[in-house]
Amino acid sequence: MSMQRNFLGGAAAFFLLLSLLMLAPFLTYIISAMILAFILKPIQNHLEPYFGKDISAILIIIGFTVMIAIPFALAVGTVATDALELVDNIDDTEVVDFGAIEDRIQDITGQELNIEQELQDFFESFTNIALGGVSQVVGALTSIAIGMLVMFFSLFYLLKDGGRLHGWIKSVTPVNSGIQEQMYSRAEIMTNAVLKGHVLVAVIEGLIGGIGLYIAGVPNVFFWTFIMIILCFIPVVGAFLIWAPAGIYLLLMGDIGAGIFLMLYGLIVISLADNLLRPYMVDRKAELEPAAILIGVIGGVYIFGAVGLFIGPVIFGLTKTITEVFTQNFDDL
Repeated sequence: MSMQRNFLGGAAAFFLLLSLLMLAPFLTYIISAMILAFILKPIQNHLEPYFGKDISAILIIIGFTVMIAIPFALAVGTVATDALELVDNIDDTEVVDFGAIEDRIQDITGQELNIEQELQDFFESFTNIALGGVSQVVGALTSIAIGMLVMFFSLFYLLKDGGRLHGWIKSVTPVNSGIQEQMYSRAEIMTNAVLKGHVLVAVIEGLIGGIGLYIAGVPNVFFWTFIMIILCFIPVVGAFLIWAPAGIYLLLMGDIGAGIFLMLYGLIVISLADNLLRPYMVDRKAELEPAAILIGVIGGVYIFGAVGLFIGPVIFGLTKTITEVFTQNFDDL
């Protein structure tokens, strides 16, 4: 009996390892599909009685592509165009008068600074790192295309048969059903808190900040709004890293009214939006601290790339949840 158990256990572990090695290149896309399935499952449940599992899943994926993915791709294209325009206009004094800023900084600090040269060096290094050679770009695009295909196929089957998968996982998990239910319910609260709270708050706060930049007349507003949305995933200080330097820039350029407006707008409107939206939209039962979200964001980006902004905090939160359930039920295991 022991030999049979050891053989089957070893075979299961071996093939599980092989399966993980095959999934490893697409792990980011599969996790993304799981998160999307979690978000879209209520819609699947609503449509399924009318259209069936297969048609409902297909309709949801088409709807997601039309309403979210395509507009997002167009927005990214607009941001990229804005970024290229910003790079092209670095030496255009009509857009940014670096000489005036350098003179003002020298008057205040006594230090000479060549901002234009520093920015050109930065953007050149950034471009080389981000893009590399043409072959690297083609390879990256091919990898992304394959990964997106895997993600949409995974999303389809998770929407269609997610209940069966969940039941199978519960059946093979060597933990009693009571502890499993506790773990799954708390994991659902945690995931909802991260996705509906911090992700949505970051987007809303970044857009509010973008409106302020537009009113103040900051150039290349689409690019800076996009950067602000990304930075807003960092609690407390995210948006500040954009609107504060922009306000200081306007003041140094002599546009006192716009500079004061942007600083007040950031201190009152943007900060107020952060302080009000996060507690309102994040479920208090999740007990998520800003430090935990910050670590999740940084660690997620480090491991998964840009998608880690969403995946990282979710994984970090789930780790916290499972650890708490384990310690609370340790004596019953």
